[in-house]
Amino acid sequence: MPRFPFGLHSIRIRLLLASTVVQVVLLSLLLANSVRLMDEAASASLDTLVTQNAAMLHTMAAAYGPQEGYAALQDVLGELLADAGEGLVYVRIGRPDGALLVSAGLPTMTVLPPPHPETGGRLQGGLGDALIHVRRPLLLDRNEVGFLQFGVSVSVLAAARRAILEQGTAIAVAEVVLTFVLLSLIGYLLTRNLGRLLAGSQALAEGHLDHRLKEEGSDELARLAQRFNIMAERLQARIGELEDTAVRLHASEERYALAIRGANDGLWDWNIAAGTLYLSPRCSEIAGLSAGELKVAPAEVFAHLHPDDIGRYRDQLVEHLKGDSAQFMLEHRVRMPDDSYRWVLIRGVAQRDAAGRACRMAGSVGDVHVRRQAQQRLLHDALHDGLTGLPNRALFIEHLNSALGQQRRNDDFRFAVLTINLERFRLINDSFGHVAGDELLRSVADRIGRRLRGGDVAARIGGDQFAILLNGVGNRAEAPRFAAALREQLAQPATVAGHAVYPKARIGVALSDDYGDDAEAILRDADNALHRARRSPDEAVTIFESGMHAQTLLTLRLESGLRAALRERTLIVHYQPIVSLADRGLASFEALVRWPHADKGLLPPQDFVPLAETLDLIHELGMLVLDLGCADIVRWQAACGTSALPPVSINLSARQFLVPDLPQQLLDTVARHGLPPAAVRVEVTESALAAAAGPAPAMLAALRQAGMKVLIDDFGTGYSALSYLHTIPCDVIKLDGSFVRTLAGDARLGAIVRRSIALAHDLGMTVVAESIETAEQEALLRTMGCDFGQGYLYARPLDADAVARLLASAPHTKELIR
Repeated sequence: MPRFPFGLHSIRIRLLLASTVVQVVLLSLLLANSVRLMDEAASASLDTLVTQNAAMLHTMAAAYGPQEGYAALQDVLGELLADAGEGLVYVRIGRPDGALLVSAGLPTMTVLPPPHPETGGRLQGGLGDALIHVRRPLLLDRNEVGFLQFGVSVSVLAAARRAILEQGTAIAVAEVVLTFVLLSLIGYLLTRNLGRLLAGSQALAEGHLDHRLKEEGSDELARLAQRFNIMAERLQARIGELEDTAVRLHASEERYALAIRGANDGLWDWNIAAGTLYLSPRCSEIAGLSAGELKVAPAEVFAHLHPDDIGRYRDQLVEHLKGDSAQFMLEHRVRMPDDSYRWVLIRGVAQRDAAGRACRMAGSVGDVHVRRQAQQRLLHDALHDGLTGLPNRALFIEHLNSALGQQRRNDDFRFAVLTINLERFRLINDSFGHVAGDELLRSVADRIGRRLRGGDVAARIGGDQFAILLNGVGNRAEAPRFAAALREQLAQPATVAGHAVYPKARIGVALSDDYGDDAEAILRDADNALHRARRSPDEAVTIFESGMHAQTLLTLRLESGLRAALRERTLIVHYQPIVSLADRGLASFEALVRWPHADKGLLPPQDFVPLAETLDLIHELGMLVLDLGCADIVRWQAACGTSALPPVSINLSARQFLVPDLPQQLLDTVARHGLPPAAVRVEVTESALAAAAGPAPAMLAALRQAGMKVLIDDFGTGYSALSYLHTIPCDVIKLDGSFVRTLAGDARLGAIVRRSIALAHDLGMTVVAESIETAEQEALLRTMGCDFGQGYLYARPLDADAVARLLASAPHTKELIR
C-alpha cells in the first residue's frame, strides 16, 4: 500500500479533519434551517394562494350556480385558465356523486387526482409536486353539497426552492472546500516549522548533531526554530565535550590501568559500614594470600602483619580514620606462606559521609621488598668497607661517640683507639697489582678481627689504614701490649699472588683520658701517633703525646704551602754536575728541586718530597721540575750559542709510573720546549723496577726507544740483584752514596763494587758514583773502572745562573770550581 506523507497522527491532518467536520456540521445545520424556513415560507405562500383561489372560485360558483350558469362559469374559467401561466391550472366542480358540473383547464385530465391532504387548513408536502390538488366542499343548488377541486401550479416556487437548495449546497461545498484549502495552507504554514522541528529532532536522535533549521519569518514558530538551533548548537558542543571527556576518560582509564600494571601495585577497597574488604588479585599476591581470597574480613589483616609493625599500622590507621592525617601511608612487613616477611607500601584515603565519619576507604599496596633490601644494603655499604666488610670511618666515629658517652656516664670506664698502617703496602700494589693488594687487605682485616676482644670494634678508615676501638682498658699499658701482640700476629707470612709476604705494621695509640666528647679528636691524635711511629725507625707502636698535635699542625701548614707553591710555580731547580772520573770533564747534570719557603728558607727535597708522595702530588711536582729544567736548558743554549750541552737528569718517582701515559707526557713536555729527547735523562730508583711485570719497565723501554736515556738511582740499596740486572731497561747505574762513603775502609765492599762496575760494563752500561767527597774515594773509584762521579768534591747543587756561568767556562777548565 502507498504511504502518505501524513497520517492521522499528524497535527495538520487532525486540524483539517476537525475543521472540516465542524464546517460540514455547521453548514448542514445552516442549510437545513434555510430549507425549513424556505419551506415554511413556500407553504405559507401556497396556503395563501390556495385560500385566495378557493375564495375566488367559491365566489364565482356562488354567482353562477343559482342561475344554473355552470356552463358560463366553465367558459369564464376556461378563458381565465388559458391566460394563466402559473397559479390556477384547472377547476372542477362536481356533485356529490362525482358528476362534474364545471371542467375548466387541463382538458386531458379525465380522472380527478386525489387532493393533497390538509391539516388545520394547511397543505402538507405540497412543494414536493409541481401541481397541487385542492378539494373543498361547495354548496350547490337545493342545498346540495358538492365539491370544488382545483389545481395550483407551484413549479416556479418548486424551481425556486430547488435552485435555492442547489445554490446553498454549492455555496456550502465551496465554503467547505475553501475552508479546507485555507486551513490546509494555514496548517502548512503553521506546521511547516513544526515539521522541521520534528525532522530536526529525528536528525538529532539519529546522531546528526550538525542539523540546523531554516530560520524564516519572525513569528513564534520562527523563534522556536531559532531556539531549536541554539539548543542543537549547545547540544552538539556539550556532546562534543562529553565525547572529548569520554575519550580523555578512556585514555585516562587506559593510562591508569597501564600505570597500575606498570607500577605492579595491588588495589584494595574497604567498606567500613558493611565490614568487607576487597583485594585485587595482585594485592592478594603481594600480601601472600591465595588467588581466591579476594574478600577477607578486615580484622584478619592484623594476623598477616609483622608483630613489630602492628602498633604502627593500627596507630596510623586510626589517626587517618579520625581525620588527623590526609593520607594513610605506611611501609610495613607482611607474613608470607613460608613464614618469611616481605616489605610492602600501603596507601589509602578514607571517604567520609555528611557527618564526617569514614564510611569507605580504598588504596593500593606495592611490593617494596627489593627496594628496602637495597636501602639496607646501601645503608650497610655506607657504613662499611666494601672490600673487607669492616665498619668504615663514619661508623667507627659513631662507635667512638658511644664509647665517649659511656665514659661520661661511668667515671671508671676507659678505652683506647689504635690506628694501624701497613708498611710498604704501595710497593706490593705497584709490584703485584691492586688485586694482590686487595687480597692482602682482606687477610689483614681477618687477622685483626680474630684478635679483637668482646666489645671491641675494628674499622678500615683508609687505603691501607685500619683502626681499632678497645672498649674497656684497665690501665695505660694494656693498649700498647695489645698493639704489640697484634703487630706480631700481622707479621706472620701471608701468600699474595703466589708470593709469601710479611706484612709489617705501624700502630698509633690514643687513650681516652683527656677527651670529652670529640670522637674526631681522639682518632686524629691516634693518627698523629701513627705518623710518629712511621717516621721512627725504632718505635713501631707509639702512644700519642701532646707535642704530636703541634707537629701535625706544622705538617698541615707545610701541605698547604706545598700546594700553593705547585699552583703558583714558585719551586726552583738546582743542578749538581756529574763529571768524568778520567779528567773531571763536565758530563751531565742532575736536577734537584728546591722550595724557597717564606719562613723556613730554601728547603731541600727530603723536607717536602715525601709529603708530596703522601698527598699524591709527586707527579705534578715531577712534571714541574721537568718543565723548569727544559726551560733552563733552552736559556743555557741561547747563552752559550750552542745546542751541544751536557744532558740533564730528572728524577721520576715510582708513583709516577701509575700514570698510564707517562712516557708521552714526558716526551711532549720536552718537545714543547724544542729540545730533542736526548737532552733530558730520567733517573729511577731501583725499587720502582722490582716487579718485572709492573708498568715501569715497559714505560722506560718506550722512553729509551724515543732517544731518552735511563739512569738507575740508589743502585744496591733496593731489591735489585746482579742476577737480573740484565733485565732492567737502563743505560747508566748510579752507585748509592752509602757504598762510596765506606768504600775506603771495607775491602769486601770494594770487591763488590768492582765486580758490579765490571758487570755493568759487560752489559753495555756506564756507572756513576754518588756522594764523592774526598780525593781518596775518587781515586779508588777510578781504579775500579767507574766512569763518572758526583758529589761535593766537584760541586754542590748550583742554581740555573751558576750553571750558565759554568757552561761558559767548562770548555776551558778541567776542574770544576767548588
